[in-house]
Amino acid sequence: MLTRYTKLVPANSSLAYVITTVMVLVGIGVRMALQPFLGDNLLDITLYPIVLMAAVLGGAGAGMFALLLGATVAILFLAYSDTPLFAASTLADLGLYFFGARLSVLVASALRGTVERLEVAQEKLVAALEASGTGTWRWNIREDCIEWDPALVHLFRLIPDQEPRRGEAFLHLVHPEDRAHVRATIRDAKLHGSADYEFRAVLPDGAVRWMYARCRMIRDPKKHPHSLMVGACLDITERKQVQERQNLLVHELNHRVKNTLSVVQSLAVQTLRGSTSLEAFKEAFQARLLALSATHNILTQELWESASMREILCAELEPYGGIDERRVCAVGDSIRLTPQQALTFGMAFHELATNAVKYGALSAPQGSVDIAWRTERDPAGKPVLKVDWVEKNGPLVREPTRKGFGSRLIERGIRNELEGSLDMCFHAEGLRCSFAVPL
Repeated sequence: MLTRYTKLVPANSSLAYVITTVMVLVGIGVRMALQPFLGDNLLDITLYPIVLMAAVLGGAGAGMFALLLGATVAILFLAYSDTPLFAASTLADLGLYFFGARLSVLVASALRGTVERLEVAQEKLVAALEASGTGTWRWNIREDCIEWDPALVHLFRLIPDQEPRRGEAFLHLVHPEDRAHVRATIRDAKLHGSADYEFRAVLPDGAVRWMYARCRMIRDPKKHPHSLMVGACLDITERKQVQERQNLLVHELNHRVKNTLSVVQSLAVQTLRGSTSLEAFKEAFQARLLALSATHNILTQELWESASMREILCAELEPYGGIDERRVCAVGDSIRLTPQQALTFGMAFHELATNAVKYGALSAPQGSVDIAWRTERDPAGKPVLKVDWVEKNGPLVREPTRKGFGSRLIERGIRNELEGSLDMCFHAEGLRCSFAVPL
């Protein structure tokens, strides 16, 4: 209520002094009109409320102006009346007026300053609540009456004036599986004074949103709880989704780390078996670890969701000159691979590229490799990724008498891990490797 009066007139402005002058003159005029009934007692009757009103409406400066102006007029009035100006009663009356009016100015200005600071704090609070999307509520437990602010109504996507007015009406907005939890938390808050909790809210449009609420009981100076509870509510759906995503990524990371360690262990054992010397083992094992790391780097950049087919090819062929579109050409659709597909394809391309550099087309100056991939439909109508690795103009190729670790690694990855098909043909003019995997 006081706020509306302190905002009527700017503090200590010209308008405040004009209004103060008018109020003092009116007050003295009223007092003079009451002279036949009240006698010469002028100051104590009309000037106190005038000074107080001036300080409230116009600030401390206006209050002091009213005090001095009223005293001046009063002294002039006494000087032209039959009342002795320097009589003990008159001086006592003036002293009492100055003391009481000054005290009124101090109290009124302090009250006005408190109201102004309260207004600033309230504006900051409203701004903070709006910025955070927080809504507040107030619950009279004894009368079971709930009051929501507009921000909370908007948070629950309700129509204004249709927010719940009773506790049970609010519980209808809570997900059925969370109602018992909310009831228990409210009971604890009544006993212990405060509580915070999370629950799912079912909005009018059927959407389910996660809410965080904090409430506390209002207590009197003797620490006895009143039947009044206040609280705030915030939509934390996005935060919950981030937490779920982080948990999923942690589980996925644990799974990937275990798989990677298994792959590294297998690479070490199989590479050691196929190596003729420790130096040969070191070279081959290090190259395979780098190939695995290249694919991991791409997947990490994509948050282990997927990887581009062309990115995997570029990463695995980079140590051998990359895709220069002369000796190595790569053409295909824009395809995203799952993490498992990307890791398997990465190791397969590494083994093929290593073999081409050591024994195949890339070991000869005029040799080249054509890589092509495309998506087709199998007889059941499901998408299938088909990849062709074709080497040309290299040295004469003969089919090996036994499969090396590289061939077994490709075969195990394509057929066993990706449930695809593999066709590796050692033509005299160059190796041709074709494989197809379901997408």
